Amino acid sequence: MRVTDILRALLASWLLVVVGLVVGGGLGYAVSAVATPTYVSSAKIFVAVRGQSDTTAMEIASGSNAAQQKIKTYTTLVTTPRVLDPVVADRGPSVTVDELAGQVTASSPTASTLMTVAVTDVDPQRAAEFANAVTESLRTVVTTELEPEFAPGVPSVTMEVVEPAAPALSPATPRTVANVALGLLLGLAAGAAAALARRALDTKVRGRDDLVVEGELAVVGEIPFDPQVRRRPVVARDGGASVQAEAFRMLRTNIRFLGAGAAARSFAVSSAGPSEGKTTTTANLAVSLAEAGLRTVVVDADMRRPNLAKILGIEGAVGLSDVLIGRFELDEVLQSWGHDGLTVLPAGEVPPNPSELLGSGAMRALLDDLGGRYDVVVVDTPPLLSVTDAALISEMVTGVLLVVASGRTRRAQVASALERLDAVGGTPRAAVLTMGRRRRADSRYYYYSEIDVPRRSLRGLLRRA
Repeated sequence: MRVTDILRALLASWLLVVVGLVVGGGLGYAVSAVATPTYVSSAKIFVAVRGQSDTTAMEIASGSNAAQQKIKTYTTLVTTPRVLDPVVADRGPSVTVDELAGQVTASSPTASTLMTVAVTDVDPQRAAEFANAVTESLRTVVTTELEPEFAPGVPSVTMEVVEPAAPALSPATPRTVANVALGLLLGLAAGAAAALARRALDTKVRGRDDLVVEGELAVVGEIPFDPQVRRRPVVARDGGASVQAEAFRMLRTNIRFLGAGAAARSFAVSSAGPSEGKTTTTANLAVSLAEAGLRTVVVDADMRRPNLAKILGIEGAVGLSDVLIGRFELDEVLQSWGHDGLTVLPAGEVPPNPSELLGSGAMRALLDDLGGRYDVVVVDTPPLLSVTDAALISEMVTGVLLVVASGRTRRAQVASALERLDAVGGTPRAAVLTMGRRRRADSRYYYYSEIDVPRRSLRGLLRRA
């Protein structure tokens, strides 16, 4: 997975990331809130070893080195019963030697003659008292009991308290800020992992980047979801400033790049499966093309579930199937629609053998005839994965528009649909993404018309292509 894919997955599932942050930070704070605060108090001791004269530089250095070596032993000695028994005896039964040994630590920086004795306790005052008591007991044991005298009454090792222990003003644990920061970090990682897992397990098309299947599949249009589509399926006829109408105008502009070099312009509109907005897209695209001044004919070649006539509000009992079997002439079944010169060829009566009719020479001849009469021919076809009708027609047109419903169509279905098209030839194809989320920028700028391509210029481009 590329870095851009990871970023898109995180942005698409930003709520999971935010939830991870909130939960992680909350757990970190909760751990700190329920933990018992502990306080650390420490005393610092200066350790010195007497030399023969303690006057020359060599003697001073020798004594310092000896003190550093001895401190290593004293840090271990501080937690032994020899040092702690007197402290426990003075404090009474409130603490045992083992308990106190678990609270005491000793340390010394490298190449230093300073030693630190620290005590951890839930009571800051008691921690300071224990630290001072342990320090004093260590001094007594070392200087009077363990180390030999330098001279009668003169110890060979001296230990001076340079900083006595004092009650801590704030607890050492829990570290609320550190716990919350760690919780946020772990929560972020968990949220990001969940977002990436969701992306990996999600096989549906969510945007144009998901349509890069088996090579690049260009997206020439993105139609936002319209909750009023059932009540008002043809939004392009209004000529108004709606997001959906503008999207179809943009699609109208972009399809001029599909199948460039062909003598005539004809498009088959299909989808991988049903209910992806195929027929609605066909109708609105045809209306937009006619609105631009292009002589446009739209053909309903979905003779299994014809719906174009219903969407456009015309009679569809007689149409394509009747022409293909020779029952009617083409001019007898063509119908005008709207005020921009759009012509409609309904599906007609549903035949028992749609594939045979659509793959026949009569169908090819009909499309050639329409291509000679009109600037653009738009053909609505059945879904590619359901029947072979759309694949058959794709050989007879100059371009195929594959309608893909965002959040509904699976990437594997798109790949299978493209394989169906590849099996019958290399007709140029592009995708139209429908039912997408409405972006904020769309609502802000929708009132502008499509990229200003004059009607004559667009018509000329399509004719010359």
